[in-house]
Amino acid sequence: MRFYAFWRSYDFYCKLGTWDARSKFSCLGWRTALVSCASASNVTTTIRILTATDLHQLRVLYDGLEKVVERHKPEIVALVGDAIDANLDQYCDLPKAECARRLARLPCDEVVFVRGNHESEGWLPFAESWRTTGRRLHALNGEAFVHRPLVIVGFPCALGDEIWYLHGRESVPLEADLWFPQILRRFGPASRTLWLMHEPPKGTWLSSDGIMSVGAWREAIERFSPWLTVSGHDHSTPHRHNIWRDAIGQTVCLNLGQKMDGPLHYAVIEVSFETTKPSLPASMKITAYPRQESVLLPASVPV
Repeated sequence: MRFYAFWRSYDFYCKLGTWDARSKFSCLGWRTALVSCASASNVTTTIRILTATDLHQLRVLYDGLEKVVERHKPEIVALVGDAIDANLDQYCDLPKAECARRLARLPCDEVVFVRGNHESEGWLPFAESWRTTGRRLHALNGEAFVHRPLVIVGFPCALGDEIWYLHGRESVPLEADLWFPQILRRFGPASRTLWLMHEPPKGTWLSSDGIMSVGAWREAIERFSPWLTVSGHDHSTPHRHNIWRDAIGQTVCLNLGQKMDGPLHYAVIEVSFETTKPSLPASMKITAYPRQESVLLPASVPV
């Protein structure tokens, strides 16, 4: 109330031209400051993420990734498992050390990884090469990554040996009930924005049953209802069903089904926020490539 009364008086005297010119405040300065404050509270922040899975040290996919990052200019590139291959380098197109250097050179703010079943002992030379670049290695495993208002949660992988990927960190169980609530308490609803999980959740059209999907992921989705999950692992089922997304309740689940001979299959996710602090987004646009098909969340938001 005191500020309001001061502003009304100040505005009146400004109009009359009788405000003391020696005052450290000016009409223009005060008006500009107030407009700036009002504008700041209504700022929309949009973050672009490019996600890809299952690169498997294949030259055609690494070349393709470099091209699409240059094209879309994302702030974040998220690699959702199997960026490398479990085979020895002599059986792959690119050595693991070169893969690390190429990914570290991508022109984006951050590169984020989650483990796939092929990130086993080969992760050690990959990570060693990455660290020589000076770029921070974000290798999520039941952990959150925060970039401005965006919170990304990276799930563990149900298959393979995680010891090299963890690099001395504690393992987490597959049951998200045992570790996700800690993230939820820290970041609140923002931690339900985007989940990365190499294997798709069980019971969708995006994967077959058995080792191609994980029941614990579905249980977590049914309980916590994230906006979006991104997976890979099952390369063929999405193409067999001619589908790249499915839903569990209100959650949209993606698996674009990587093509080993190219072209690269990837998604561009544009997330818009009405605050600069970690929060759920106001809207999210997901575009699948090379299909160039999009979906907008929430569904009630007009395109």
